[in-house]
Amino acid sequence: MDSNKQLEKKLADYRRFTLTLLILSGYMYIGVIISLYEYKTDAYYYLFAVIAVLLMTAFIFIKKINHWQQKLREE
Repeated sequence: MDSNKQLEKKLADYRRFTLTLLILSGYMYIGVIISLYEYKTDAYYYLFAVIAVLLMTAFIFIKKINHWQQKLREE
């Protein structure tokens, strides 16, 4: 029972952090649009790389969340 509660807390933390990563990647994408059209800089190349890393991390967390939810359902 204790391990289930710990797993539920971990799931909640991962959900919050995944949402934070998705929000941050949205803000970064807005930064890409601004730097591309307003300032005409090449900074968007770096921002695209950061956005890709954020989205990949969020995807990995979503896969972990799904795995842990399935594990909780089985128990």
